[in-house]
Amino acid sequence: MSPPDRTDIARRWLRWADEDFALAEHTAADPDVVARGACAWAHQAAEKALKALLILRNIDPPKLHDLDRLAKRLPHDEGASFAPIELPELTRWSIEGRYPADLDEATRADGLKAIAVARQVLDVVRLQVSSEGSNQGPT
Repeated sequence: MSPPDRTDIARRWLRWADEDFALAEHTAADPDVVARGACAWAHQAAEKALKALLILRNIDPPKLHDLDRLAKRLPHDEGASFAPIELPELTRWSIEGRYPADLDEATRADGLKAIAVARQVLDVVRLQVSSEGSNQGPT
């Protein structure tokens, strides 16, 4: 059995990103769950989506959580498509949002904002991954 190709691996990463995104939305919808959970899941979704795109471009995804730095590893035209997205807004929840420190408590508005930003990242990545699959021709 041959190993999966990079497109299959990227699609698996994207599926996991979608699952994390669903967790973010579910968490945000539950008033009994703290808002920072939605923020953290939204960040995880965006991070996995960006790493899926890196894999698709044959770039090993680094073990880092800064979404801007991940986007900058992409070829210029693709990386630039993330410039209008507020990646730093989401990156702050990668580490700071998991540990009590100088970061304010997350609010419901923070959770909804994080989900909106993650949705933008997922939409851009999904478009790239689906166009990649359609460029391969019939199998």
